Amino acid sequence: MSNSDQMTTNAPEDALERLLKRASPRPMPPPSDVAAVRQAVRAEWRQVSGRRQARRRLLSFAMAASVLVAVFALFSAMRLPPVELVQVASIARSFGSVYLLGESAELRETRALSNVLSGQTIVTGSDSGIAFTWGSGGSLRMDGNTRVRFVDRESVYLDAGRIYFDSVPSSLVAGVTAGDDAAFVVRTDHGSVAHIGTQFVVGVDDAAGGTLTVRVREGQVAVDGSYHSRLASAGEQLTLSGRQRPDVLSISRSGESWDWVTRTSPVADVDGRALHEFLLWACREMGLELQYEGKAERVAKEEAILKGSIDTTPAEALRLRLASAALSWRIEEGVIYVSDQ
Repeated sequence: MSNSDQMTTNAPEDALERLLKRASPRPMPPPSDVAAVRQAVRAEWRQVSGRRQARRRLLSFAMAASVLVAVFALFSAMRLPPVELVQVASIARSFGSVYLLGESAELRETRALSNVLSGQTIVTGSDSGIAFTWGSGGSLRMDGNTRVRFVDRESVYLDAGRIYFDSVPSSLVAGVTAGDDAAFVVRTDHGSVAHIGTQFVVGVDDAAGGTLTVRVREGQVAVDGSYHSRLASAGEQLTLSGRQRPDVLSISRSGESWDWVTRTSPVADVDGRALHEFLLWACREMGLELQYEGKAERVAKEEAILKGSIDTTPAEALRLRLASAALSWRIEEGVIYVSDQ
């Protein structure tokens, strides 16, 4: 490139530079205008930012409202219709500490309870026992350290402990009627037990790994376990434990293992009744068969008329009644022999 070309190329740039040097400095705006501009920019930024935050808040509120609507709909769908409270049983006899389970799962000791309503849960202390007159017929007993929820007229839920049911109790107990044809089911976490005209005990023991034990004194019961189902007959004890096959044992229908049942026996009203009627009641409560020897049967059915009631166990009442009639007795292999000798 020649020197003349280089001079031609740089000429415009040199002219522009000389022109800028000759120009006066650009005037600065007054401070008040600068402040006004800054305030306007700041206000615009706040407005834009506020709109963004409002949109975020609106979106958050909308999401929260959607969750609340969904939860409300779920609870509305799950909400059960109100359950009518009905009387399912009445207390014929009780002793020791008896509690009602409160709404907050607290135990409230009660001594004035006479009628039991559906939905109530009763808990007994270690020194306690209760005898109920079941509303649809039969006699229900609770041992100590037992917890039972009374579901409806046909069933109870045994949470812990043991209960006894007699579907054909004696008419000597006030208010008790036979419930042989009435439905009665004991429900547990491990299965259900339904009577087929019987006397039986149902026990639940979660401390032993969760077992359901059924002892049948008379008749049959249908046991429908979580994994196995079976009929249990008189003189059998059926134990269900998890998936294991049911364990079946032969048992006596009387003796010490049934003593807790007789401790809860309601008082029999035998005033003006023959001794024979009382003996039938006592033998049923104790799981014994009755046999007479000599002239004892005639004395019991025709001559010995009882007066008043004795508030004690069937065994003690039997001893006192037979002594007053000058009759002797002995128990051998599940049979009570009453004699005039």
